[in-house]
Amino acid sequence: MHMTRRTFLGYAAGAVTTGLHGLPGRRVDVRRSVVLLHLSQHACESVAGYTGTLANSGTRLLHAKPSSVPRCAVLIVPAALCIRPALRAIVTCLADEATVILESGASFAANPAFRAHRAELRDFLQVHVDAPVRLWTAGSGRQRIPYVDYTWPNPAKVRDFSRMVPLARQPGEIIAWIEGVPVGLKRQIGRGTLIFLGSPLGPALWAGDAEARRWLLASLPLLH
Repeated sequence: MHMTRRTFLGYAAGAVTTGLHGLPGRRVDVRRSVVLLHLSQHACESVAGYTGTLANSGTRLLHAKPSSVPRCAVLIVPAALCIRPALRAIVTCLADEATVILESGASFAANPAFRAHRAELRDFLQVHVDAPVRLWTAGSGRQRIPYVDYTWPNPAKVRDFSRMVPLARQPGEIIAWIEGVPVGLKRQIGRGTLIFLGSPLGPALWAGDAEARRWLLASLPLLH
């Protein structure tokens, strides 16, 4: 899907004026549903982690492709690398007062793929990231396991899986850190809320991390 910045801004304007009528998909209760957006076949661990956690919590969970995102309270985009196909769904959900959790999948990306990922975040969502950082390697002599320290909505400490995409200085609330480096951002965009995670949460959920589960459920507005 080719999308210029002008096209993206057109989607945003259309979403504000017309709501979600342009998006296919069956109508659901916007106050209760969470939509898990499938962007990549390489996101299987993250998808499994979010699916298991939300299904066990009793949350109304729907799975969708970029072309068929229904109305929802929360849109989760796990392990996202090429964001462009999901942009219309993201901006439309934000315009409809939804929360969008965008989990970066660029930690292990090759340089060209990461550069494209960074450019899409910058140009379309005004999220600025730096190059991925390797936290520890085999034989490095490092003994400490890296953890993500979340400060919102509740304090939580979640194990990181060796690489992160750090955030550059920018507007918004930093909600997660790894050893003093910002990796989580919360920002109001229009009437909605964008949460960007530079350290993937899905694999920790898949591994059964209790802190990761508590953080995710606390962050969902429909459970409050």
